[in-house]
Amino acid sequence: MNSYKQSFYISLIRICANALMFGAVFVGMYMAARGPLPAEAGFCLWFFGITVPVWTGAILLTRFIKKRFPAEEESLVNLPGRGPVFVRWRVLSLSLAPVRAR
Repeated sequence: MNSYKQSFYISLIRICANALMFGAVFVGMYMAARGPLPAEAGFCLWFFGITVPVWTGAILLTRFIKKRFPAEEESLVNLPGRGPVFVRWRVLSLSLAPVRAR
């Protein structure tokens, strides 16, 4: 169940970040036309001033969601020297396990 919540929330975060980035294009164009800076500089200032914090927040929220709702094949393992790290694991079925010859 956690993998469904995780993928739903991460998809929602990315959709919102893309919508805000789309809006940042229009805000950048509008403010570039009204500001004292050259149009290219004003647009870049506003566009990157909005999108960089938005995507930084989206990445941090995604990390939080992955910790809060780990998928079924993920675990938070404390590795020596690296600290807590997400690890993907998979259990082989008996039919795929290697068979020893007798």
